[in-house]
Amino acid sequence: MRQIGKYHVKEQIGVGGFGEVFKGFDPYIKRVVAIKTCSTHNDEIRSRFFQEAEIAGNLNHKNITTIHDFGVEGELPYLVQEYLSGEDLDHKIKRRDPLPYAEKLVYLIQIARGLAHAHEHGVIHRDIKPANVRILEDGSAKIMDFGIAKLAQQESGLTQTGMTLGTAAYLSPEQIRGQSVDSRTDIFSFGVLAYELLTYRRPFDGNQISAVLYQLLHHEPPPMREVWPDAPPGASAVVGRCLAKDPSGRYDDAGALLHALERLSAGGRAVASAAATPDKPQAAPVAAPPQGPTGFGAGTESVDAKGLASLEDIEISTTLVAAPDEATIQSYGAAKKGSSGPLIAALVVLALTLAGVGGWWFG
Repeated sequence: MRQIGKYHVKEQIGVGGFGEVFKGFDPYIKRVVAIKTCSTHNDEIRSRFFQEAEIAGNLNHKNITTIHDFGVEGELPYLVQEYLSGEDLDHKIKRRDPLPYAEKLVYLIQIARGLAHAHEHGVIHRDIKPANVRILEDGSAKIMDFGIAKLAQQESGLTQTGMTLGTAAYLSPEQIRGQSVDSRTDIFSFGVLAYELLTYRRPFDGNQISAVLYQLLHHEPPPMREVWPDAPPGASAVVGRCLAKDPSGRYDDAGALLHALERLSAGGRAVASAAATPDKPQAAPVAAPPQGPTGFGAGTESVDAKGLASLEDIEISTTLVAAPDEATIQSYGAAKKGSSGPLIAALVVLALTLAGVGGWWFG
């Protein structure tokens, strides 16, 4: 069995231009791990790999991939991190999974928590995108790949003036211009990710990279409500602020962003209209009998005078209620609309009948 350091290599689970990723096993602690290697001899890339070990290895948060170890086997540097089940967020987006709005909001809050921890420790990720977020089987979200991250208080020296790193569609305007970056760069990339997750469309898209970069620099994205008519106004406002061209118009850091997302969740969590995914409309829900808190949105919501909650007020629940068919709704509405008239008529008929019967009896 092949070994890298003390770790037993089970299988290859990924390969890239600069190295491979293996599923391994720690024989001493008895746990499965992921082993990331750097096989290139490019000095800048190797330096970036060492930097990832240094930066990510000092971050300890449940929404950031944990680094266990780092070493060099011969001339092969390797990074040992926790083995993550599940799949990358970009897979869910590409499949257009019918995820409720509340579940998407939970993912965004978790990503913001991980970013907030990084920013508190002076770390800027610089490559936030769905492919760098892992969604575990239990619904946990973890930020991965700090390979091009930098410490805010010092220059990494790994990029030349004017060179940009990261995936084109998620770059901030200042990255494209080759300007200095700070935590607000991650906020912009988060905004692109959030827009794409909520609408299943990128805010800046095109067939050529040059067209995408031009849009990032000069165009405003289509309003979310044009792409997703049921988009909650609060969500549109938060994402819009993240996507401000000028960094001064964005949230200062992920901590401020997290606060906004948590307020958004508390103010309108788990609404039924948001449960319908873009391009996949759902039938209007029928109000269920009052129930205790359940699902994502535990709490009490207001109901209108007719007893039917609006789409934005109905909570997502694990309890499903069968909706009556159209004929039942129409017959109920007709009966309710003229309920007093038939009642009075019936009483009159009953009185006349009794009078007739009584007259016949006494006669």
